[in-house]
Amino acid sequence: MKYLLPPMHTLRTFEALGRLRNFSRVAEELHLTPSAVSHQIKSIEAFYRLALFQRNRRDVALTPAGEHLMEVVRTTLRQLSEAGEQLRRRDGNRLSVSVPPSLASRWLLQQLGAFLREHPEIDFTLHTTTSLVDLDADEVDLAIRFGGGRWPGARSEKLFDEELFPVAAPGYVTRMRLRKPADLERCVLLRDDFGAWPEWLERAGVAGGEHVFGPLFNDSALLLQAAEAGAGVALARSRLVTDAIAAGTLKRVGSVAIPSRGSYYLVTSSRRPKAAGVMHFSRWLSGSTDT
Repeated sequence: MKYLLPPMHTLRTFEALGRLRNFSRVAEELHLTPSAVSHQIKSIEAFYRLALFQRNRRDVALTPAGEHLMEVVRTTLRQLSEAGEQLRRRDGNRLSVSVPPSLASRWLLQQLGAFLREHPEIDFTLHTTTSLVDLDADEVDLAIRFGGGRWPGARSEKLFDEELFPVAAPGYVTRMRLRKPADLERCVLLRDDFGAWPEWLERAGVAGGEHVFGPLFNDSALLLQAAEAGAGVALARSRLVTDAIAAGTLKRVGSVAIPSRGSYYLVTSSRRPKAAGVMHFSRWLSGSTDT
């Protein structure tokens, strides 16, 4: 089929003038001269044999014909832009990953260097958020999520389960003489939104655990930083404190642990094929969870 279209660059200039309503501002945005902008607009008007703009003293306004064409042009340019983005993703050299902030700072960043050294060709972007990003609408190829493993429009692969146990700064453990679960009754218990202290205290046989008071943190990374600073005892997710315990900035208190209410999953859109970068990262991440 033969398409009767004006030159593509004139459509881009037409869209910019309809949006900015000023020749000089369009020229600045598109790195053209005002006379070049004027020439391209005259060219597209000549092509359609219609006046697309009404010229005023200081600006321009779309005519009814211009308004009609603008709707079509904006939709077309947006679709072309989105198609180009999808093609660049498919090429495998771009990878955008969404991760909860706590997991990013307390675990993933310590592992990420190995992946980047193994795949220097990948243009990697890390987004940290606690929100459930839209894997179809947002510019994210892959997400790591905590939960039950079922999300609409997504395919998920379990990365690892976790357990919860108390941790505190070594100096705090010594100062408070923490030797058994009952010793926590005289401690500051640092809380997070998961609210698992009552369950742990019951499992440990500590009475009165159903009413736990203490500072509340909505970010697990900040909760653990507070524990490292000696503010109290935190009930930590095991994956987030592995490095801190090894480095000696946190110490596990006792041996009692409870399973986490959720797991971490690698999540991708079920509506999009996996690009090469996504598959590389998925394989690497599955292997790194064994360490």
